[in-house]
Amino acid sequence: MRHARRSSTSPWLIAAIGGALFGVVCGVARAQAPADVSLPSSRSVLPFTQAGYVGLSGGRSRYDLYAGPTGLAYDDSDTAWKLSTGGYFHRNFGVEVGYLDFGRAYRLDGRTKARGLNLSLVGRAPIGDRLELFAKAGTTYSRTLTSAEPVYGLRTGRNSGMGLSFGLGASWGFTPNIAAVLEWERHRLHFSDDTAPADLATVGVRYRF
Repeated sequence: MRHARRSSTSPWLIAAIGGALFGVVCGVARAQAPADVSLPSSRSVLPFTQAGYVGLSGGRSRYDLYAGPTGLAYDDSDTAWKLSTGGYFHRNFGVEVGYLDFGRAYRLDGRTKARGLNLSLVGRAPIGDRLELFAKAGTTYSRTLTSAEPVYGLRTGRNSGMGLSFGLGASWGFTPNIAAVLEWERHRLHFSDDTAPADLATVGVRYRF
């Protein structure tokens, strides 16, 4: 448990950082791409893509929420997980869809929890035969539920909406079909009292079709 203060991070700053990171990885990918940019024929869950995959990851979330007056108990981190699938329309560029559960935060003698659906463009840059770096930028549709003791005057209840997202990660292929994935993401979520970012750090496994 710890005490925290509210962040005022601008969504435009988040978008700029995410776009810059996405551009860097895409630039590396483009520089390393061979002349033949066709993809090997393979299956994908997503239409108009090939070289598909599904992934399952788990880790920790961290909310950036209003914690209330100094001295109140506040816990902004919880166990989180996500299920994703993606595919590529170019050797180095693709699309990913994911379902995310951010777990719960405890504040003002209540709980705040969030889940979301994410759609992202992905750029990847292979480093050798097994290592792959990637970046993503997109949007997350979040659904949240907030509760608190009435004495604190916090607006409670359900909320939902679209927000910006971006992330960075790396994967290591153990076989042509199975890889371990390490990833960090930031998603801007809609809560009953505010819109605020939530970070997600996960480790998981990815199966390539």
